[in-house]
Amino acid sequence: MPKALITGGAGFIGQYVARELSDQGWQVTALDVLHPQVHNDPQGAVARFAGKVVVGDTTVPADWEQAGPADVIIHLAAETGTAQSMYETERYRHVNVDGTRLAAEHALSWDAPVVFTSSRAVYGEGPYVCPSHGQVTGACCEQAVSRDSREDDAMAPVSFYGQTKVEGEALLARALTGRVPLAVVRPQNVVGPGQALHNPYTGVLAAFLARLREGRPLTVYGDGSATRDFVHVADLARLLAWLAAGHDDVACPLTVNCGTGVRTNLTQMAQAAAAGSPQGVARIEYLPVHRAGDIEHACADMTRYRAIGAPQQKWTSQEAITDFIRASWNQPGVDSSAWDRALDELAQRGMASQQEQGR
Repeated sequence: MPKALITGGAGFIGQYVARELSDQGWQVTALDVLHPQVHNDPQGAVARFAGKVVVGDTTVPADWEQAGPADVIIHLAAETGTAQSMYETERYRHVNVDGTRLAAEHALSWDAPVVFTSSRAVYGEGPYVCPSHGQVTGACCEQAVSRDSREDDAMAPVSFYGQTKVEGEALLARALTGRVPLAVVRPQNVVGPGQALHNPYTGVLAAFLARLREGRPLTVYGDGSATRDFVHVADLARLLAWLAAGHDDVACPLTVNCGTGVRTNLTQMAQAAAAGSPQGVARIEYLPVHRAGDIEHACADMTRYRAIGAPQQKWTSQEAITDFIRASWNQPGVDSSAWDRALDELAQRGMASQQEQGR
């Protein structure tokens, strides 16, 4: 029975990947620190995991030795708060870069392929097409139009979190290319049942859920025209499990986007969230707020995903958002004031500011 090690495996995405692999006959182990910012019920997370959980830190070599060896490493463990990364830089670099360095070292020691979850954050504002300047990175003028991000586009992160993912990708490529197989996945915004409902530093949909349950308006930063690409966690998990199995006809090393390839603006996102609530609708408030590390537009070009024969996706972005709200409605979480406090904290640190409002 092949063995898979999933770092951060007791978390949101890892739970889905573990079930996929277990159903396919893998023996699955998670290496997870069970950080309280992510896990408000660590015992429950361990109990739900489809395999063995080693409570340990990916930045500690001895914890890797306790969890391994493995036939494949799926490296999910990371700190992921975009705005929070701008002031907790040492913590983010330690986990996201130093932990990835140890993933590379143990992949070489165990002769184990690596599947690494990077992020759409590596693209930053991503590519734009301007009638005067051609293709540029980020909007150079009001006439520039955002284009879907391709894997060979320039990496230009605007958050420290995104920078740590760029460094993680480069580190793995240098260490592993020509030695063990490497697949790098760049997910867009991942959503679905089971994501943390109490972490105010990530996940606007958890904030929407809290506000819907309290009967409060949904707050959108900006005028609602910013766009995102939301991928259901089950679709991402199928891709990661498929890559873990290995495919001789797929180029290696591989970098591939994972999204839907369809843009959803923030107003549509709020409407889809409201549609998943018992009341079906909600009032939307637009706040002239910009947080450090935020971008205007993000969407994956899925050409390479389709070309390699990856599993066909089952969820649209709006279906994924509605599914999350419905499935999470009766789950315990914190009240919406946690997100208000998080925004206040960012403002106090100079990481959130007022902007001109177009609506």
